[in-house]
Amino acid sequence: MIDKVHADVTEAQGFAKTVKADLLPQLSIEGRFGAAMHDQVAAGAEGDTLMNRRGSVLGRQHLWDGGYFWNRWQDAKQRVVAKELLDKAQRESTAIGIVEAYLDVVRARKQIELAKQSVAAHQKVLDLAKKRAEAAGNQADIELSSARYNLARTLVLERELALHQAEAAFTRWVGHNPPAHLSMPDVPEVNSLREIDPTQNFHYLATLKQREAAELEKKALLKKYYPRFYLEGAAGLGQDVYGTKGRDNDASILIVGSWDILDGGKRKGEVQQATADIDRQIAIIEETLVLLNQDINARWQDYRSIDQRLKLIRDYANSLDKTVKLYQEQFDLGSRPLLSLLDIQNEVISASIRIEDEVHDRALLSYRLLFFGGRLIRDTVGAAYLEPASTRRGKGKEMISKNVVPTRNASTEASGSTPGIGSKQQGPKPVVVFRTTTNVQLVFTEDSAGGGALLDTDPVD
Repeated sequence: MIDKVHADVTEAQGFAKTVKADLLPQLSIEGRFGAAMHDQVAAGAEGDTLMNRRGSVLGRQHLWDGGYFWNRWQDAKQRVVAKELLDKAQRESTAIGIVEAYLDVVRARKQIELAKQSVAAHQKVLDLAKKRAEAAGNQADIELSSARYNLARTLVLERELALHQAEAAFTRWVGHNPPAHLSMPDVPEVNSLREIDPTQNFHYLATLKQREAAELEKKALLKKYYPRFYLEGAAGLGQDVYGTKGRDNDASILIVGSWDILDGGKRKGEVQQATADIDRQIAIIEETLVLLNQDINARWQDYRSIDQRLKLIRDYANSLDKTVKLYQEQFDLGSRPLLSLLDIQNEVISASIRIEDEVHDRALLSYRLLFFGGRLIRDTVGAAYLEPASTRRGKGKEMISKNVVPTRNASTEASGSTPGIGSKQQGPKPVVVFRTTTNVQLVFTEDSAGGGALLDTDPVD
């Protein structure tokens, strides 16, 4: 998509240059050579075939047209700005897609480990049930423990499927399988709803420029049929031109004017279309702002309450850990049934999985809020990665993995911090770069703690 939008920017820039050319001097040269005959009725004159030779130069400069070409040029420039803003909007959309894929892989890997821990815990309970059955002869506990153990194994299969799906999405965005070590990045904090300004969203800003362009287009059309004046200079040298023997030279400098008086209603129809386009752009602006505010407010309410939910779930999980120990002691003493021990193990794994879901959702909400405010790339890797450049399109869609020699920062190593998406710390340099299938690269950093990720939207050359 970024290649497509970048092509739109290039096309708009080319159109602006074309329109601007109408305001600049125009120069043309013409030459003619060949046989020519001119038979003219005159006393004692006969038509002769002569070698026609002529060269001429014509220069023209636009002087005045009421503002038609000027407004067309201003319209074209606004459309270039709009396309550049849409280019930035697409980069932001690609960035949030990569971030979500990254976070999904991190969550899926943690949850599959929890599912495996659950299988191990159920295996332990099954072994206890078998030992108790050998002593007391209770086969029902073995059957129940075995059934719950198999159920825990199905959870592992479900989480493996979720991991495969997350890794497939990651590969689709990045063009490479996710590295072995990924960790939760340093998620930027959003402290107030006021920090997220929908009017700074690049898609919204593009709609404003499109409206300005539509208004300038209407101004141009209103002046399209004004008189037009040009300064025209011409000079020519010729010999035996059109079969007329002798020299034929000329030179002139003129003011040339033209005016289309009657157009059959064409101008009125064009202005009507331009007015409708302005109304359309106003409606798009209003709709875009409403949708942005709805999305921001909904996600802000979720983001504001998620910390409280996380605290409650973590408190619940801590209580469950204590309960597991107590249940285990009571089970060993024979005062707690096996079913209670199995139930509490399931509660523990469910709470742990839910914690990972909430942590994932909180991080994604933070990035999405930045995205809605047009700040995702700016606040993570810097606004420079939003600027269009002639080399942004890269050299192809091939998947690239390039090693870069890392240089570590002593203060970062001492603190053990992990630079991540949204991190502004000065830490380890990128060590692995992956070209994405959308012509955006994702730069991964690693440290002694296991690794992090730095989002980078600049293509690899």
